[in-house]
Amino acid sequence: MIPPSEVGVWVLFTSVGGILETLRIGFIRTPFVSMLVVAKEDEYSKIIQNSLILHFILTCAIVILLSVSAGFLSKFWYAEKLEQLFYIYAANSLFLIAFFHFEYLLQARLEFKAIFIANFIRLFIFFAYILAYYIIGSSPSLNELALIQVCSTLIASFFSFQLLKNNVPTFYRGLFDSRILWKLFRLGKYTFGTNVSSMLIKNTDSWMIGRLISTAGVAMYNPALRISNIVEVPTLAIANIVFPQVGSKMRDSGIEGVQSIYYKSVSLILAVMLPVVLPVYFLADFIILAIFGKEYMDAVPILQVTIFYTLLVPFSRQFGTIMDALQMPKLNFYLSLLMAVINIILNYFFLQLYGVIGAAYSTVISFCFIFIVNQSILHYKFKINTWKVFLEVIAWYSFGWRFCKNWISLKIR
Repeated sequence: MIPPSEVGVWVLFTSVGGILETLRIGFIRTPFVSMLVVAKEDEYSKIIQNSLILHFILTCAIVILLSVSAGFLSKFWYAEKLEQLFYIYAANSLFLIAFFHFEYLLQARLEFKAIFIANFIRLFIFFAYILAYYIIGSSPSLNELALIQVCSTLIASFFSFQLLKNNVPTFYRGLFDSRILWKLFRLGKYTFGTNVSSMLIKNTDSWMIGRLISTAGVAMYNPALRISNIVEVPTLAIANIVFPQVGSKMRDSGIEGVQSIYYKSVSLILAVMLPVVLPVYFLADFIILAIFGKEYMDAVPILQVTIFYTLLVPFSRQFGTIMDALQMPKLNFYLSLLMAVINIILNYFFLQLYGVIGAAYSTVISFCFIFIVNQSILHYKFKINTWKVFLEVIAWYSFGWRFCKNWISLKIR
C-alpha cells in the first residue's frame, strides 16, 4: 500500500513524535497530576492554569526546535519528505496542548473510561482514513497522514472538553502564581530526567549491540525484547491508574495508605504476569519459532533471560510511581540515572565476554541491583515489607478462584 521507503520515513517521524510526547509526560503530566490530587481548594484552579502556561512554554520550545532542525534531520536521515512532516507536527503540537491538558485533568479525576474513549477516537479516525484508502485500492501521501493526525487531535480534544467544560477554570491573570509555576518546573525537570534515563535503559542494549557487535545482533536481540515488552503491558496500565491515587492515600491514611496501594498494585501485576511469564520461559523455543521463524532460534536463550527481569519491573515501576506522586522525583531521577549508568558499563563488558546474550545479563543484573536499593528505601520511608507483596499475590489467586467458583455455580443454576 505504502512503499517501504516511505514507511521508513513515517517510522522516523513517529519515533521523534514519540520522544516529544514522552517529554510532555515527564515534564508536564507527572508534576501536574501529583500536585492537583492533593491541592487545597484555593490552589486547585491555580495549578491547572499554571500547568497550562508551562505546557504552552514547553510546546513553543518544541515548535521552535522542530522548525529549526527539520531540514537538518531530513538530510541526516536522507529523507526529504521528513522536513514537511516535522512542520506539520510542529503545528499539531499546539493542538496537542489542549488534548493532553484535558487528558491529565481526567487522569487526576480518575476518569479512565473517558481517557480511553478520547484516545480511541484519536486513533480510530487515523485508522479509518487508512482503511478507506485500502478499500479503494489507493494509498495516502505522508503529508495527508500527518494532517489527519491534526484533525483527529482536534476532534478528540473537543470530546474531552465536553466532559470537562464545567471543571476547567476560566483563564485570567489573577490565577497566575510564580511559586506554583516554579514548583511545577522544579518537579518536572526531575521527572523528565527520569523518563530520559528510562529510555536509555530500554534502548542501551540495542544501541550497544549495534556498536560493539553488529546490526545482525540487534535483529537477533529484538524478538526477545518485543515479547518482554508485551508482557510488561499490565505494569504500565496499572501504574497509570495508581499514580493519581497515591497522593490522596498518603493525605487520608498516611503511611498505611501508601503501603496498601503498593502491596495491592504490585501483587496484582505479578498475579497477572506469572501465568504469562512461566509459559513463555518454558515454551520460548516454540514461541520464537511460531512468531519469528527458525532463523531467529538463537533468540531463545535471550528471551529466557529477558523474561525474568519483567518480574522485577513492577517493583521498580511502582517505586517510581510512589516517589513521583509524593513529589519526591529527585530521588527517583538519581536512581534511574544510576541504573542507566550501571547498565551501560555492564553492557560494555558483558557484550564482549558473552556476545548478544550479554546485553540480557546486563539488564537483569541492573534490575536486581536497583530492586534491592528500591526496596530498602521503601522499607526505610514507608515500612514496606517486600514479602507481603508475595502474600498478596496468593490472596489475589484465592480471590480469583472464589470468584470463578461462584460464577460457575451461578451459571449451572
